[in-house]
Amino acid sequence: MDKYKIIVAYDFHELSHAALKQSYELAQFVDSGILLVMALNEDLLNLSDVFQNEPADKFKKKMTDTMLTEISERLKEVSDKATAESGVKVDFCIETGKVYEPILKIATENRARFILMGRTSKATGKGGFGSVAQRVVEKASCPVITLSSVNYMSDFKNVVLPIDLSKQTREEVFNAISFGLYFDATIHLVSVVMGGISERKSRIFKKMQSMKKVIEENGVRCTEKLYKKSHLSVHDVILGYTKEINADALMIMTHQEINTSDTYIGAVAKQIINDAPLPVISLTSAAGVQKQSEKTSYWFGKLFTTKN
Repeated sequence: MDKYKIIVAYDFHELSHAALKQSYELAQFVDSGILLVMALNEDLLNLSDVFQNEPADKFKKKMTDTMLTEISERLKEVSDKATAESGVKVDFCIETGKVYEPILKIATENRARFILMGRTSKATGKGGFGSVAQRVVEKASCPVITLSSVNYMSDFKNVVLPIDLSKQTREEVFNAISFGLYFDATIHLVSVVMGGISERKSRIFKKMQSMKKVIEENGVRCTEKLYKKSHLSVHDVILGYTKEINADALMIMTHQEINTSDTYIGAVAKQIINDAPLPVISLTSAAGVQKQSEKTSYWFGKLFTTKN
């Protein structure tokens, strides 16, 4: 099997198909084909107890063979159509096991740059940030893009980047630069002053100024917005800002620094992913530490350095 930098969790439902559509431009971004991963929960195959006249092993094999044949045929139709639409190679594979495990395994084997998946598809669970999507976001060694709507974005022109005082924000900014350069996007920094100190005297204000300078020095447009602490939750403030500027995507770092009281992104990342009506690009803890010592944007394929 060829190496694929774009992995799409696919289950034939509308959100997973939107994730596939969303992957087209990203595949051009990282110069890669797309791999659809259909993960079958083994529990679906253990139905022999309802068939009293057939041995369990015989029934399971028949069930597996029949399902795999039908699913393979349907996936081939989807992948062939996607190849024609996108202009890049789209392939598929079928795995069994806990749904999130094959997705993570295949992404690791392929050194994937992105995993795309629907946030609330049948595979991820109904009514919010499902357990499958949550585990993938937590454990993936590359950025994970979750979609909550079938209205995928064909382009990313306005990307909101919440920042806090964690060290991992550096990787977040470098990845935003790479995104901004490729898509000719504007990066919108946003944060909230957590204490009673004035905005301009806060550490987060100084950090925001520093990050804005780095982004602009790398040729990407950047704005900044710092909110006072209020009765609103941090994630409500951030999501409100995405609506205000009509953002196309939201990029967050899901890792929370230990013993850093000013860090909030990790604490509210799940709420942001759960409630955001736009694509969320989650930079996981595992992805964030990749080549950290080199101070580079690793997963998005562009290299940037800074003296800050």
